[in-house]
Amino acid sequence: MKNMFKLWGIIALTAVIGFSMAACEAEGEGNEGGGGGGGGGGGIKPTITIRNNTGYYIGDIFIKPSTEAQSWGDNYWGYRMMSDGESRDFTLTQPLSVCKVYDILFSSGEYDFIKYGVTVSNKMTITFSTDDLNDMSSLPKITIQNRTGKSFDSINIVPSALNPSDPSDWGKNFGGVLNNRDKSDINILVSPANYTVFDIQAKSSNPTNTYTKTNVTITNGLTLLFTGADRDNATIEAPVIVIQNNTGYSTGIFIRQSGTDDWGNDLWGYTMLSNNELRTFSVSHNQIDIKLNGSGFNFIKMNVAVTDGMIVKFTTSDKAD
Repeated sequence: MKNMFKLWGIIALTAVIGFSMAACEAEGEGNEGGGGGGGGGGGIKPTITIRNNTGYYIGDIFIKPSTEAQSWGDNYWGYRMMSDGESRDFTLTQPLSVCKVYDILFSSGEYDFIKYGVTVSNKMTITFSTDDLNDMSSLPKITIQNRTGKSFDSINIVPSALNPSDPSDWGKNFGGVLNNRDKSDINILVSPANYTVFDIQAKSSNPTNTYTKTNVTITNGLTLLFTGADRDNATIEAPVIVIQNNTGYSTGIFIRQSGTDDWGNDLWGYTMLSNNELRTFSVSHNQIDIKLNGSGFNFIKMNVAVTDGMIVKFTTSDKAD
């Protein structure tokens, strides 16, 4: 994980985030000692002094707003090393009136030292010691399941307390995920001690739409399912339903209009729907029958009233005689 953060430090995004708390990043200046900035108040760009009392040479320093969930940002120390007992100054790029709470990552290459939620003031000194040793295991990792019937071009996550109201408030992009796929590599780089409740928004471009979940309590290992019911704007397309197989068997899938006799062809073709798997299907009828078929057993639901984004769960109780 540490190497991933270093890579982010090299290729980090430099876009300024629109919301007030997270609209700030830091710029490093390799000057020894304290000072710089001059004066107090919220309108200046503060200079902070970081002191290394870890007992290690430090080669990487990352400074990010505490609300930034996706990236640690630029490596502000580059290829130089900071000796134990040495200090350096860093001037932040935004005034305190815009952002004053930061997370700081100190890395020796072998060990990471982190301070979360540091409230910054001008000319303050921040000292790192062995007490700040942190392997980042407390940072939650979540999975997004896309079962909307549309592919997501982007996924954005911000603390709910920021109350994002326009596209520029949503921070950096965690990347996209295709329909019927999972995105399991989402690491939330916000300490649970600072924020645990987040808003998550995904975007599609065919058609253009957003899918939003608000006030989600994030815990490590959380799996978050998006369906058509999460879309923010209505469409005139056929409804998309999600079929979840909890029968204990791998099955085929058949859907027909209620009141007809022909089940037609297996909708999933030569691929079986595994146990505990979910898949999306567009349907053009208001009332349908659904059959899962596998290992000589049929699991059937009759006269299902269709609503867009609905999840239809099959269990052993749906086994047909």
